[in-house]
Amino acid sequence: MIKLFSSRLLLALPNLLGVVILIFILTRMLPGDPAAYFAGPAATQKSIEEVRKQLGLDRSLPEQFLTYVQGLFSGDLGRSLTSGQSVLDDLVSRVPASLELTLLALALASGLGILLGVGASLRPGGGLDRLCSVVSILGQAVPTFFLGLLLVFVFYYKLGWAPAPLGRLDILYSTPDGPTGFWIVDTLVAGDLDTLSGVLRQLTLPVVTLAMFGIGPVARMTRASMIEVLNSDFIRTARAAGLPPSKVLWTYAFRSIAVPVLNTVGMVLSFLLGANVLVEKVFGWPGIGAYAIESVLASDFAPIQGFVLLMAFLYVAINLAIDLIALSLDPRVKFDG
Repeated sequence: MIKLFSSRLLLALPNLLGVVILIFILTRMLPGDPAAYFAGPAATQKSIEEVRKQLGLDRSLPEQFLTYVQGLFSGDLGRSLTSGQSVLDDLVSRVPASLELTLLALALASGLGILLGVGASLRPGGGLDRLCSVVSILGQAVPTFFLGLLLVFVFYYKLGWAPAPLGRLDILYSTPDGPTGFWIVDTLVAGDLDTLSGVLRQLTLPVVTLAMFGIGPVARMTRASMIEVLNSDFIRTARAAGLPPSKVLWTYAFRSIAVPVLNTVGMVLSFLLGANVLVEKVFGWPGIGAYAIESVLASDFAPIQGFVLLMAFLYVAINLAIDLIALSLDPRVKFDG
């Protein structure tokens, strides 16, 4: 396991270097002039040039890149021109909001996807199998932002069941004060059940929106793998031995497909981290996705670079964790590289 961990880290370094170079080049290709944007619409050409000099944009691209890399090694991701704060501080304050939303959506998608896939595999062609197909198709075909807007229109505007999509908590509640930044955890630790209820109500629609995107891949992989395993010889032997059906299904059959399902869950988590950019914007969620969109609109280079670099680190960490868990579940698993 230590060898796998070391090899994965070594393989990740060139990828991260490529991400740093690529995102630096792409941010410089964004339309618009940051100096003109922050100088204001009434600024003269002279004042724009002064702002450009203050931002370091008057230097050559190699000089700008060298300064950026030196800052990375010292833990400096730059300063956001829109918020006026350090990009690192902005990301740290917003990451818990994004992770809380994404992890809850992953848990819901994985749980429902596995149950749906297992149920569909027991009776291929049955009603549950057809439901699995419909949910999978809808989840992949309907854009997340459209589904989010549709849920807001139905459950907030028409029925009035959901709170206003204006962030993590309604203004009637006080912001939870806790060390983690995960408001479910912080309210549970504080024993504030009333605020916990408000947090969960605010999370419901964005979590469902994201989860619908991830149910399909998990359900399809679970169904296909379970159908193959249930027709295998060792399952027939277990049934012939008189073992309880639930034990045969979950202890033997599902355990045999745990690794491919786990890999699919890891892939879905990577997809959800990207999809939550639009979901956060629809629901006014103060996460890193909405932060990135605001920075793109303002041609603010440093936050965009910090966001992409953070996402690259998360992808590497997710893949590494999935590989290590898969190896612990089945030591026979082999990895390329």
